[in-house]
Amino acid sequence: MKPHTYQDITPCSFEEFVAFLFARSVPAEAEERNPWYWNVDVTFDPERVCQYYVRLFQSPSFLLERFSKVQLEQGFWAIQSCNLGCFVSGLIWDKKLPFAAREDCVRSMLNLFKCLFAAEPLETSVQMWWDSLCYDWHCGNRKRERGGDDAAMQDVMFQTLSGILTLDSPICQGAALHGLGHLHHPGTEELVQQYLMQRTSLSDEWKKYALAAARFEVM
Repeated sequence: MKPHTYQDITPCSFEEFVAFLFARSVPAEAEERNPWYWNVDVTFDPERVCQYYVRLFQSPSFLLERFSKVQLEQGFWAIQSCNLGCFVSGLIWDKKLPFAAREDCVRSMLNLFKCLFAAEPLETSVQMWWDSLCYDWHCGNRKRERGGDDAAMQDVMFQTLSGILTLDSPICQGAALHGLGHLHHPGTEELVQQYLMQRTSLSDEWKKYALAAARFEVM
């Protein structure tokens, strides 16, 4: 086990924040992996970190030149992991932040998929990205009928996923379907039917997965 550490990223610049997430060594063997973000307590300014995420997601292409694929994979797992205090979902649900700022964070993820993940699908972090954001509706922790943020953020995520589903990238489409299968938005069935009508060359297996997402039956 790695020793537990404490880090204050409150004064970090955007460049320093990016390095905090991605400029990390990655153990070569899977059985030796003990991700750094499991062992760090972070002090941070939620408003600033939310702004940094928006900036990162809006224009992420520079990451491909600066970091290796395994560093990106580890960094994007860190961003979505609740083990890291400044994980993105925690900020999205931080009601101390204006809803508009949290909405911008989610909507900026369309560019993250369009400008980065479509070019570099990584290994597993992309496929599971929306699982980490949408699963609360799947397990009933959030419910549309409650209104408030539960309904408003569900709409924001649905609109963002709808945009990602149109990208000419199988990895992006698959990630979007995965998220839609957990989000339980009432517009999902219609959206998936439109998707299938527009993409008649999809394999039977892919069509089956899309229809499972429409029924909210994906794993």
